[in-house]
Amino acid sequence: MAFDDTPFERRSIISGMRVRASDGALLGYVALIGQEHLYVRRSPFNRHWKEVPLSAVGRVLQGAVILREGTGPLTKADPTFHGEIPTQTHPLALIPGTSHV
Repeated sequence: MAFDDTPFERRSIISGMRVRASDGALLGYVALIGQEHLYVRRSPFNRHWKEVPLSAVGRVLQGAVILREGTGPLTKADPTFHGEIPTQTHPLALIPGTSHV
């Protein structure tokens, strides 16, 4: 299934997943999933991040993000954007003792 086929594919990317080029070469690990970019670090403990637009993601497999063919080298991420608001999905819950408004 391609990344663009369903919005649930984006939700299946988690921190720590391997990021691979279309030829299978390891580029690094997911550090953060931002609104428009995927931040990648070479090793889990590396402080130097690189970024790739989410539009460059081709497929999401179990434990790996595969970039589209023709995606150029990852660009160095500006440290000021490391704090980009990450996307998270929280379950909806009704707190006991409250009512709908």
